[in-house]
Amino acid sequence: MAEERVQRRLAAILAADVVGYSRLMEQDESGTRSRFNARLHEIIEPSVASQRGRIVKTTGDGLLVEFTSIVDAVQCAVDIQKGLAERDAGEPPGTRISFRIGVNLGDVIIEGDDIHGDGVNVAARLEQMAEPGCVCISEDAYRQVRGRLSLAWRDLGERRLKNISTPVRVYMTGDRARGTRAGAKTLRDLFRAPRHPRRRLAAVAIAGVVLTAILLGGGLWTNGERWHEQISSLLGRAPAASGFPVVAVLPFAEESAETEQRYLAAGFTDELIGTLGRFKSLRVISRNAVLPYRDRPIRMPEIRSALGATYLVEGRIRRAGRSIRIVVQLADVKTATVRWTDRFDGELGNLFEFQDAIARQIAGTVAANITQIEGKRRLDRQRPGDDAHDLVLRARAIGFGATRSVNQQFRGLVDRAIELEPTYATAHALLADSVYTRVVLGWTEFPDQDLTRAEASARRAIELAPDEPDGYRALGRVLVVRGEYEQAQAALQRAIDINASDANAIAVWGSVQGFTGNIDRAAQALETALKYDPALEPSYVFDLSVVYYLAQRPDDALRTAEFGLARYPSFPMFNVTAAAAAARLGRRSLVERYVAETRQRMPFFNLETFGSRFLNPSHRANLRAGLSAAGL
Repeated sequence: MAEERVQRRLAAILAADVVGYSRLMEQDESGTRSRFNARLHEIIEPSVASQRGRIVKTTGDGLLVEFTSIVDAVQCAVDIQKGLAERDAGEPPGTRISFRIGVNLGDVIIEGDDIHGDGVNVAARLEQMAEPGCVCISEDAYRQVRGRLSLAWRDLGERRLKNISTPVRVYMTGDRARGTRAGAKTLRDLFRAPRHPRRRLAAVAIAGVVLTAILLGGGLWTNGERWHEQISSLLGRAPAASGFPVVAVLPFAEESAETEQRYLAAGFTDELIGTLGRFKSLRVISRNAVLPYRDRPIRMPEIRSALGATYLVEGRIRRAGRSIRIVVQLADVKTATVRWTDRFDGELGNLFEFQDAIARQIAGTVAANITQIEGKRRLDRQRPGDDAHDLVLRARAIGFGATRSVNQQFRGLVDRAIELEPTYATAHALLADSVYTRVVLGWTEFPDQDLTRAEASARRAIELAPDEPDGYRALGRVLVVRGEYEQAQAALQRAIDINASDANAIAVWGSVQGFTGNIDRAAQALETALKYDPALEPSYVFDLSVVYYLAQRPDDALRTAEFGLARYPSFPMFNVTAAAAAARLGRRSLVERYVAETRQRMPFFNLETFGSRFLNPSHRANLRAGLSAAGL
């Protein structure tokens, strides 16, 4: 007899369970069941019915619901959490029925009225990851609901779920979704034992006080402001995170009384906090902690003592019709000075896409500026600090590509950081970058061995921190040198997926686009990287000048090359594209100057090998023709 065919269908699945159900049952078995059933009939069942869902089954402490629409499923989850929060607002914290909810879009197996399969399993695993009162959804679900539901989402990154072979990117929404990660990092830093014995004793004492407060506080986690106030009073200030810069993003001001304008400003502030939080070199204060400072005069000493912030981001939003202007500034709290300010103009099309794009640009620029400021502070010291992070910041401040001696100094600092912290992923990635640069600029007699070493360091960084972009970015650079463009693009895309504001990852990706023939895409990516980080590495500014030349934009190529020469006088390659672009424009005096500079500073320049990385033969021929016309 033929085997019966398994019935399947695509469905939106909602899985929910009660937080701390066993504890609640132990305290009051009949009361807990009564409250659970009351919430089920008063809130959950009406919410499911209103969104055209079907309760597949209920368990002792949870339920499984099926929908035909993922938008309906997520809206139902949010409605349930909102209804439960309002219903239990007056209940004692220890007796509240609080749910975690996970929502997934996937294939399910049909067996009568029941459903099974990976689609259900993923929803159940997402529910286990959600914070109490919050909703976690998969990336497949997020793609469908983003822009259709007015919700603020926090990207939790790719996660490995139990018994699910492929990692799943997870997004969370809810009143506590914004502050969860920042709070977790702060606690982790409190409990991490410092190397110095006296500091270790102090950390243990503080951790004990905080742990006691958490255990005895009952509802301490239910209100972000209450948490901030109690911990600040215990410690005297918000804890700084192991020497990392601490950033506070104040709620952006609205230059309009319109309700829609206020919603836009609040949503943008949340988006910027979340985007900045992707930079592992920063610590970003949660939304709840900064809310008390809304519409209040800014006093730097108060911000520093109460929040522990070393940098402050603030701004304002103005909207006129469909045009919008965002003005933002970065202030150094220690010196009470504004270190950077800019404005961003745009047109509102898709609100969420606009908000996301501007937040990425601002976050990338803010992070780049903070890295430069912090690095300069380290360099101004007479001697390095005694921790790995200090050494890495000093290394980043001097860069790894200016001269051979600077490259050696950079590697010395990074090697020392790895000796102090062998599992410091960023240090391994930076070591790979420095060795890669040594090969590219011809500062080694053993390029093959050094490339192998650089690749090993990059892969070690990925192994230590698979959810950070540094290792993937370094690996992409190494693969570019080897001409393995497809693999390089995959590594770089992974880095950008982790942090879409990473200027260096975007820049390397743009260079690869140029090498593979996607000139317009290369120009767009390299322009974006330079906009995010005005102090971008000179090699990528040079790549942009070459891309402009290949795009038949000699004016832009010459302007970019001259900008590079002014900013990076020790990087001679800019003379090459400047000469070719000037020849194309017929500016002979400039041609003679840049050709003379090239011959003096690069006596072994080889026209035949220049541009050999470009796969398109016409691009190689175009470059060589321009240089021949210049007299090289």
